[in-house]
Amino acid sequence: MAMKYLSVLVVSILFLASVSCDSLDDTGIEPDPLITGEIADAETYDLVTPVYGMQVSVDNGVNRNTQDVLDILDRRAEQFLDCQFAEGSQLGFDEVMLSSGTIVPPLSDLRVLVVPIRFKCDVPGASVCNGAYFGGFDIIVVAEGGFPGCEVFLPWKHELGHRYGMDANHTNQSEFQSCIGPSNCDIGDVIGID
Repeated sequence: MAMKYLSVLVVSILFLASVSCDSLDDTGIEPDPLITGEIADAETYDLVTPVYGMQVSVDNGVNRNTQDVLDILDRRAEQFLDCQFAEGSQLGFDEVMLSSGTIVPPLSDLRVLVVPIRFKCDVPGASVCNGAYFGGFDIIVVAEGGFPGCEVFLPWKHELGHRYGMDANHTNQSEFQSCIGPSNCDIGDVIGID
């Protein structure tokens, strides 16, 4: 009897892991209201991540506790920086000059708005987003999840990529691809392991 339930669980996990989080328009979940740079800028960023000191605002509808959210943001920022740059995660504490000459301030200057699910947005090529980087404000808006089973904060590393030089139209995305995270659901997130 236990083997029967175990096999059903394994098949379910494999199915959920194969679902692409990029096709969220087909989920039937209504997106949250429109978020623009101006709307995000008006939020109160009264939380601070413990490592990088990013300024964070967490919407009331987010399911995870606040400390988990702050820890995940720091941990995945560190993973992105260690992967993308030879200098590694230390860059999060420094001002960085990109090859284009653009200066990126330390992560402590970044504001992060965490919302429960995907939201309506007005960014190039999208009307519904799981994440968005508003460069003029140095704000990232990131959704906790798109639909059940997808990795929590899936677009976080992707939006960090935009902050650190990935073009808004994604023409240079291949330079970031291995570091901005998977486009599919992660088995660890499906079974609740972060």
